[in-house]
Amino acid sequence: MENSDPKMIGAQARLEELGYRQELQRTLTVSGNVTMAVANASPVMAIFIFALAPLAVTGTASAAAAILQSILVIFIGIVLAELGALYPISGGLYSIVRHLLPKPLTFIAVLTFMLQAFIFPPSLALGVATYLQLLFPELPQTPLATSLIAAIVLLVALLVGIKDIATSSTVTKILMVIQMAILGVFLFICFTHTQRPLTELIFSPQMLNETHTGLMATGFTGVLMSMGILFGVIDGYAASLGFAEETKGTSRNVGKAVLISAILTAVLMSITLIGSMIAAPDLKEYLSAVSPLLHIVEIHGGPVITTLINVGVLLASFTALVVLIIYMARVFYTGARDRVWPDVVNDAVTKVSGKAQIPWVATLTIATVSIVMVFASSLINLVTFGSILIATVYLLIAIGAIVSRVKNPEIPRPFKMPLYPLPPIVVIIGLVVAISSQSLKDMVTAGIFYLIAFVYYFLYIRPREKRESRHS
Repeated sequence: MENSDPKMIGAQARLEELGYRQELQRTLTVSGNVTMAVANASPVMAIFIFALAPLAVTGTASAAAAILQSILVIFIGIVLAELGALYPISGGLYSIVRHLLPKPLTFIAVLTFMLQAFIFPPSLALGVATYLQLLFPELPQTPLATSLIAAIVLLVALLVGIKDIATSSTVTKILMVIQMAILGVFLFICFTHTQRPLTELIFSPQMLNETHTGLMATGFTGVLMSMGILFGVIDGYAASLGFAEETKGTSRNVGKAVLISAILTAVLMSITLIGSMIAAPDLKEYLSAVSPLLHIVEIHGGPVITTLINVGVLLASFTALVVLIIYMARVFYTGARDRVWPDVVNDAVTKVSGKAQIPWVATLTIATVSIVMVFASSLINLVTFGSILIATVYLLIAIGAIVSRVKNPEIPRPFKMPLYPLPPIVVIIGLVVAISSQSLKDMVTAGIFYLIAFVYYFLYIRPREKRESRHS
């Protein structure tokens, strides 16, 4: 890095220094990048749909867990800001791990992250389909109907995502404005109808008893369990790194964008979830409701506001799906560019459209596989397995941050994390708790995939590298 001031190192210059050509179109500002990332995180969708799990399992212990999880997310954001600015590559988390950790360990992250590209788009599409069926009971309610609706939703999202990044960003910004308006209305309802102080939720958490006929107290173990579940809810902000090669300006802008995205995601989601608990007149009815947050809207907002909120949830979910397909396509594209797969696959996936300058084959592949997956799996299975994949990648990132500081202490860092080494240490501890709270089935399944990653590396990638080394 030739520039004497690390903060002024250009993102494109750093990309080329790392050995990559600038092929994608740089049209995103920091705010545009943040918009895409927060849209991917989708606070409205995550809290109204995915947060049903921690509320059902741990009740109001989710309030304290949301605060702790938000702190953890901000620390993760600080770690990602330094590493993302140092490696401003569209592969995001995968690219960071690839440049920091030993190759066998790196390939675990490679396969883990690539699996996410084929897990989260279909899981989100199934979530949208399920919500549509709840909102419109006249729709067919069979599992096959859910899959068909999800496939249609994916096709529409593909049509938006296949456009150039500037067009996709513009559409996403419009939908994000609507989403933020919905959040604002919901928070106004919650904090103008407070029923209890926050301290009651934190120090006297309750959950439904086994028969769901009343409430019972839950302790700090419930908070820790809820944190593990919330890890799959308060997420998505790292998509900011997936647009590193399309973000204008310096490498520091990439770091700023991911940190802002993490902070906004953590704050918006935790306040919304906690606000709903504060506004619940009856906690038993709230926790027993099919949709606890919509229960609050129905009680305090009336039918018109309830309809608007429902529309907002659907728009937020669709926005997240569009951004997720775009983001994961860039991850898949970067992996192929780094020759993760056999060459015939790499050559196809790295194709970039001439006019829009987007990785169109990668985008089409993600959408196609997602359509197949909505018929082959369920929302719950995809999300629970996906959460342990997320935790594993972030754990490797935190380890990589320490490795980077130890091995390369003198390298110029466009965005230098404050409070080092506290952020990566906090993240590692938090992630160990999150991973240990997952089901044995998911941990065993993940372990099998990690073993496959090792075998693939030692039987294919390593021999290929040795052959090429001998011929060079």
